[in-house]
Amino acid sequence: MIPSEEPRATENDQFVGHVLHDGEYHIKQLLARDSTSRVYLAAHVTLATPLVLKQVQTDQALPESVVAELDYILHGGDISRRSATTQDAQEAFFPSSGGTQTDLFLREALLMARLQHPALPTLYDYFSEDGYWYLVMNYVPGCTLGQRLQQDPALTPLEALSYCMQLCDVLDYLHHHDPPLIFCALQPENIVLVPDTSLVLLNLGNARYFREPPTCSEEEPVAHTKYTAPEFAPNGASIDVRADLYSLGMLLQEMILGPHSRQQQEAREYPATPISTMLNGIIKLATQADPGDRYQSAHVFFLALERAYRVEERLSYQRQMFGQSVQNDKVRLQRRGSDSSEIATGPLSHNDETEVVPCTLDLEQRRADRESLQRMRQERLAHDQMEQQLASVDESLQRRSSMSLSQLSLHTLQEQPPATNTSLLARKFHRFIQISFILALALFVIMASLLVYVRLLQPARQHIQMGSDSSALSRHTQSTTLTNAWLRLPSTLKPEADMAAVYVVEKGHPYVYMNGAYRSPEHPSYDHTLYRYDVIATRWEMVENNFPGMVNNAAAVDERNTIFFTVGYSSESYNVPSLLYMYQPDTAQLKKIVPPDQITIGFASALFADQQGHLYLTQGFTQPGNSHTQAGTGWYRYDIATSHWHRLADLPVGLGYVVISSDDQGHLLIFGGSVDAGQQQQTDTIYSYDIANNSWSQASTSMPQAISGASGCVVLPGKLVLVGGYDKRQEQGKDNTWLIDTQTLQIQPLIPFTAGGSVLGASACDGQGNAFVVRGADDPQLPTRDFWQLQVHH
Repeated sequence: MIPSEEPRATENDQFVGHVLHDGEYHIKQLLARDSTSRVYLAAHVTLATPLVLKQVQTDQALPESVVAELDYILHGGDISRRSATTQDAQEAFFPSSGGTQTDLFLREALLMARLQHPALPTLYDYFSEDGYWYLVMNYVPGCTLGQRLQQDPALTPLEALSYCMQLCDVLDYLHHHDPPLIFCALQPENIVLVPDTSLVLLNLGNARYFREPPTCSEEEPVAHTKYTAPEFAPNGASIDVRADLYSLGMLLQEMILGPHSRQQQEAREYPATPISTMLNGIIKLATQADPGDRYQSAHVFFLALERAYRVEERLSYQRQMFGQSVQNDKVRLQRRGSDSSEIATGPLSHNDETEVVPCTLDLEQRRADRESLQRMRQERLAHDQMEQQLASVDESLQRRSSMSLSQLSLHTLQEQPPATNTSLLARKFHRFIQISFILALALFVIMASLLVYVRLLQPARQHIQMGSDSSALSRHTQSTTLTNAWLRLPSTLKPEADMAAVYVVEKGHPYVYMNGAYRSPEHPSYDHTLYRYDVIATRWEMVENNFPGMVNNAAAVDERNTIFFTVGYSSESYNVPSLLYMYQPDTAQLKKIVPPDQITIGFASALFADQQGHLYLTQGFTQPGNSHTQAGTGWYRYDIATSHWHRLADLPVGLGYVVISSDDQGHLLIFGGSVDAGQQQQTDTIYSYDIANNSWSQASTSMPQAISGASGCVVLPGKLVLVGGYDKRQEQGKDNTWLIDTQTLQIQPLIPFTAGGSVLGASACDGQGNAFVVRGADDPQLPTRDFWQLQVHH
């Protein structure tokens, strides 16, 4: 809608004051212009609705297919249905008219007509008059992000994250078209910030479909800016949706760190206002030069921003509690309030003859406005035709027929309930926020008092459920802010050990998936079955009875509920194949993934899905049947969307039987493990991997004891539970249960595993305080059917 940031002019423009398209649109003001187009503020004469008109010179007629598609959509047709029945893959792009200006016009017109999203402008109408094409769009109040950053060089993290999450939503909408639509011009000048804290993304003319055939519009390629992805080429042949994610990362960086953030980063200078480690990690990851190192989709980028928003909310609350100044925020809000009278393309003139009413950003209301405009057009045309047909009728009948049907339509519209007062709602919302903050503060004081009372004045007590004997009760009773209990669940269908398990929610229904594995000391006794436990129905089910044989393997589930399995030791070929399997629960589809030669995945390796489109894997052991075999130091990443493999910085020490988790601040953590396959050389070390810098470091904190062969999962946000492990002296499983804060690395012992020792087992967590534990074994040679639930509550 806004082609450039050139100075706006409202005087000496030949079109200001003109009425176009048979008296429908009254041009009020020139808002913006560039070498190819002009943007005007206008009003519909009858509806008194503010509109935006974009003017482009006419150099060719529109192709008939474009006219048919635009008219079909503007008159209420379902473009998705029409595309499926009357257009092939090539017609989903843009036909050529033979004229450069007209091609630019039809490109933007078709995109605006095809797309329907609250954060995108809506096309109301189009027409040609006196050598110009015109696009008629909805009016958007507010100021551009570029104008906002000129006033406030840096926004608060919460405000910046809110805007970026909204942009992720609209980018995800664009990227999920078939073929994907890449915006290509994500920059502050094309983003309008609306006073209600929402936004609208403008200038669709530069967008292109993925692998779109070259067109004449590429004679004027999109100019490169500091927001443009490094891989961007003028013809768009080398870019995909990740180019937009790079631009969004650059926007986030500038909104938080200011316009010179890149130079500050290269000079190793830091902003005056510190940001969280997690937010800094998100910015680094999003702006990586290699597309494979970035977020792979807008959806996973949104999930990362959502987690960062919760962290920043907590940090903001802590700053307020400790009395840190909030005057900067008040100044910003006051300044923002004074700017709300400006529209995205310039302030309204108070001398305008036509009163412009406030607009709405509601998509349904926009559709209703467009339908009203089109209906009034049809009524006017029908009325004109009627006048011509009845020209010979007597004078009284002529006067009756000349009554404006558009006036009747306007009267009908005026009788509808008035639109919601946005300003009143905003004031009520802010009042609600203030009251909520006061109540939260009072609750915090009460809870803090109770905590002091419990921790200092009350005797330390912990209720232990299902304990095996009184000695265990006395040994583990302690003061804690968490309570936990073990509950026995229905046993697995067969004795199992050396398996992997994950927690999956399918259409709102929770399950625990587990692959069959080692069943008994007899050589052929391996289980080729995929099982799942129905959490609600509390029963085990067989899902696949011809599943690949996997022993001492790992599993993880990504953000789209796809389960990934390493093979570990294959009970089909009795060797260690370097393979990964991808299983989709809702379709029961299984796909084999073969890594390149430089990637080697063994048994007792570890697998972690970061919920951002990546899998991380350790190498594990590659030689079966030898307890002295040492683990490899390989550390790999698999990009799910692109199927690309990366060999990352090697582990500091080759380890198998480890547990991987995230600290939600840009690092992955590896707990414990063993150097050798026989688990005689166990470690208590915790290693930290910096994702953005691809580097390893050793944490200053270590485990209370060496641990290897334990199972673990995230039982609560930021809380990792570890169960069991291998006691190399007794050659049996351990019953230890630990709770680890992944950010502070504080380690708290929980009630020991009630069933006894657990080794070669598996854990799957729902993230809400429940861990489902397949015991595996106490004696490594004797698998069990034990299945338990660990409940951890604040």
